[in-house]
Formats: sequence, C-alpha cells, structure tokens
Amino acid sequence: MSSSFRIPIDEVSQIAEARRVGLRLADEIGFDDVRAGQVAIVVTEMCTNILKHAQSGAILLQVPEAAAPEGGPQLELLSLDKGPGMYDVERCIEDGFTSGSSPGEGLGAVRRLAGESDFYSIPGEGTAILARWPAAPPARTAAPVFLRAGAVNANKVGEEFCGDAWGIEQDGGAFSVMVADGLGHGFEAAQASREAIRILRNNKEKTPGSLIDLVHRALRGLRGAAVAVARIDLDRALVTFSGLGNILAQIYAGSARYQHLVSVNGTAGHHAGRIREFSYPWPKDGLLVMHSDGLATGTAIDSHSALPLRDPALIAGVLYRDFARHHDDATVVVAKAA
Repeated sequence: MSSSFRIPIDEVSQIAEARRVGLRLADEIGFDDVRAGQVAIVVTEMCTNILKHAQSGAILLQVPEAAAPEGGPQLELLSLDKGPGMYDVERCIEDGFTSGSSPGEGLGAVRRLAGESDFYSIPGEGTAILARWPAAPPARTAAPVFLRAGAVNANKVGEEFCGDAWGIEQDGGAFSVMVADGLGHGFEAAQASREAIRILRNNKEKTPGSLIDLVHRALRGLRGAAVAVARIDLDRALVTFSGLGNILAQIYAGSARYQHLVSVNGTAGHHAGRIREFSYPWPKDGLLVMHSDGLATGTAIDSHSALPLRDPALIAGVLYRDFARHHDDATVVVAKAA
C-alpha cells in the first residue's frame, strides 16, 4: 500500500481518523510511545487549527520511500488549507497562543514536539504547516548533505496504490532526482513507477539519458511510464536532464523562473524515439521543481511570496494544495541547496 495518506478535514470526526493514521505510521517505523504521543498531539493541533480558522483543508501523512540523501525513514505531516492565513506567524505559534482550548496549547505544540517544523502562511491565501520526525538520528558516518529534497506523492482519490513514484540518489557532489508516472492508476501503474525508481537506486552513477534508457528496457512487459531524471552537479553548477513523456520540470533562481527543462515524446517501456539529454546552468540559489501531470501545467512558485525560503517538503505541499488535479495520482518534488 502507499505510504502517503490524504485526509480531508472539514468536520470534527475526521480528527480521529487522521490521528489513527499518524499513530499507525509511527508504529510502522518504530517510534516509541513517547514519540508516537507527540505525533498524536501535533495531528490533533493541526486538525483543530484547520477547523477553527479555515473550516476545511487536508492533512497529509507520509513516510517518504525515496532514498533521500539525509538517509533513514521519517514521518512527515503536512497541514494544508486555503483559509484566512496568519498575519503574524511567530505570534500564532508561541506556546500557549490559541483562540480556544486545545490539548497541545496551540500551534506552539508543533514546534515544541516535532523533530523539525516549518510554517508558511499568507493572509487571504491560506496556511501550510510541516512537522517531521526522523526515525533515528543521522549516522555520524553519513555523507555531508549539500542538497535537500521533499515531495508530496498522493494517490488518486479512491485508489489504494499511487501510480507515481520519486527518488533521489547522491553520487559524490551530484544528485539525481527521478519522477515516474505509471500509465493509468492502481497496482500496475505503481509497479511500473517503482521499477523505475529501483533502476535509479541501483545505477546512481549513470547519466540521466542512460538511466532513461535502462528504465525503458526494464519496463517492457509492464504498464509503462512517463519518466524524467534531473542530475544536479553542484561542483560544476550544472543540471543534466532527460525525460520521456509528460513529467514537467523547472529550475528557479530564488523565486524567479530560470529554465524550463525539456522532455521528449514517448513512454518508457512502450515507445521512445532518440533519448536525449539537455544541459542547463544551475544558479547559485537554484531550486528544482519536478511534477507529474497530476498537477496542472501552470504549476509555479513565482506567485508565492517567500515560498522558496521554506523547507522543500513544505514547498511541495503548497504546490500540491494549489495545483493538484484530484482525479489523478499526483507527485511534486522540490530540491534546493541545504
């Protein structure tokens, strides 16, 4: 089953459902009772905040399956709404600041109880909140991290499996980011997209064009997928990109659109013309956004004030909130300098 769950929040009874999902995921990655209790409190606070101030929104709970450079499983919780927003975010997350009674003393509980947290709120546009708990502290021998990535990977409503998948692998000073969108929906689409990510994990040293060729060969006999790879070489300040099908990708310099990345027509596993690679400069404040067609073609961050400064997972959450087509699986990946 998918490790990403979206729970709509528009009535009180849904708080218990979100809390149950959070506790189940916490148990699956080995949290003790104390940390599981922290997750339950934060879920409750986020849901309560949505109902109190925005009336409706959504909670996303996920254990990212991508082999992120940070290493190790982690539980992520995103609260997304399009309510009135907050004029003074810091005041609203002060411990104890709340417009009504709640068990965790308001949004301050998010910052206090989560391993990491981030907040983004624009008056009149809504609020997005991220809470994250790593399953274990990073190993002392782990490689230095120079790029961080975050994503939303959500099923089509009513589907048990997500037909999209994403991955990121580090090879020295270079990072390869892949997004795969299996044809259609359900188990067979998920099987195809996850096979593409397996190819990435086993061949992280290869160029994007070589990876796309390997995926194309591996998916013969499976459902097939749209797939794209961006290799960010920080030492050379260069991005190499190759894609088949409708995976959209943009490089930003801060909040300004810098470069659209070009995929060619085709479907990995079914039909492909000449697989091509394109190279682009990587700006000093570069940010990469890649997404499946579960998000609108107009997906962009340049209309969101200060959003590029936030955590990559929070950026992905805001883009999902504002641009997702909920009749399809949806994946959006954001990578930026650590």
